[in-house]
Amino acid sequence: MLNKKSVDDINVKGKKVLVRCDFNVPLIDGKITDVNSPYPIDKKFEAFNFHVINIDGNDFDQIEAAFKEARKTKGMPTAIIAKTIKGKGVSFMEDQAGWHGKAPNDEQYAQAMEELEKAGEALCQK
Repeated sequence: MLNKKSVDDINVKGKKVLVRCDFNVPLIDGKITDVNSPYPIDKKFEAFNFHVINIDGNDFDQIEAAFKEARKTKGMPTAIIAKTIKGKGVSFMEDQAGWHGKAPNDEQYAQAMEELEKAGEALCQK
């Protein structure tokens, strides 16, 4: 068990540290900014001497670039803050809190897979 009281109690000298924050908006109870806003989360990490990278967590190019940047960062931990859209790429699920933790029926599953396959094909054309 980790008996640490704060990040100051953890010795990371000479180690690579990466924190990835994924903010799905909306939450089940509403928008994150209305329920329990963590913002400005980037400034909070910076206060603990983190190198902060803010990205669109649904953009694969930005994700790849962020991990490359994190690998090159020396002497400080890195926080990748990924703002994402829940259900991205599925027309009836995208940005709909009601789909958090809910399984689609067979017809919805087939539609979702079809839409995601088309989105995947488009990514491969880049």
